[in-house]
Amino acid sequence: MHYVCSLLLLLVLVVGSPLAGWAAGSTAYDHSLHETRARSAGRHLVTAHLTADTKRVVPGAAPGGAVGSAPVRWTDRSGSHTGVVAATENQKKGSRVLIWVDRSEKATPVNSAEVQPGLLTGSVVGVATGAGAAALAGGARAGLWRWHDRQCGVRWEKEWAEVEPRWSHRSEP
Repeated sequence: MHYVCSLLLLLVLVVGSPLAGWAAGSTAYDHSLHETRARSAGRHLVTAHLTADTKRVVPGAAPGGAVGSAPVRWTDRSGSHTGVVAATENQKKGSRVLIWVDRSEKATPVNSAEVQPGLLTGSVVGVATGAGAAALAGGARAGLWRWHDRQCGVRWEKEWAEVEPRWSHRSEP
């Protein structure tokens, strides 16, 4: 009996845990994607080009971090436009940057989380759920073995109580 249960728990561990992780991760990713799309409603993504080199203008900013504003130019269906967005240090004039543009042609920089919305969230939720399911299956298996060992011990003591007096000849007058 306990071998069948162990086999079922192993099946849950090998198949169920990854499926649970995938399902939870996919759901978290889809939710994050939906939120990002709702936030970006009324904006569209364009590729702009810097019209000047950027310099480090924020004291103490980490290398490669945001440095402040930089002028950009982009072209879309309605023509050529200019704007100012946050940029990183030491980008050269003509460098490509992704920006959001709203209906009033106001430009805002693209956050890397908006380019791959929910990828980290979905991954973390999926891994955590899979690991949790695996831990539950492992805990259930350990509990099953413990219960089985106790049952075997109880049966052994009961049978020994019946056999021991005959073997030790205590039952003879």
